Amino acid sequence: MIWLGRIAVALVGLFSLAMGLMAFASPVQLGEALGLGALSPFGANSLRADLGAFFLASGLASLLALFAGGAQWMWGVAVLYGLAVIGRVLGVVLEGVPEGVAQAIVVELVLVALSVIGAKTLARG
Repeated sequence: MIWLGRIAVALVGLFSLAMGLMAFASPVQLGEALGLGALSPFGANSLRADLGAFFLASGLASLLALFAGGAQWMWGVAVLYGLAVIGRVLGVVLEGVPEGVAQAIVVELVLVALSVIGAKTLARG
């Protein structure tokens, strides 16, 4: 059963690291893919820093859970993606349903579920 937790954590880690590296390498393109725009060079810098930090923190925590025996790190990842879901739902309630939000919510809920599976399974192993 431990392999299920390792696969879950690896999937979260790979997704998070890929998004974080994309934020560092191409922040404007990632921002546009997520519906954000850089209005100035400072905006591009903020996309790189803020999106990069969010995703790379999740990726680093996943690596620590997977390779350093720190299953508890996945609870932090679950909280990060869970807060993203709460923010999206709040946005839907306050501003309506924008195009693409359902897909983003589903992806983030899957990442929360995989993080919880990883945290619980790796803690037992």
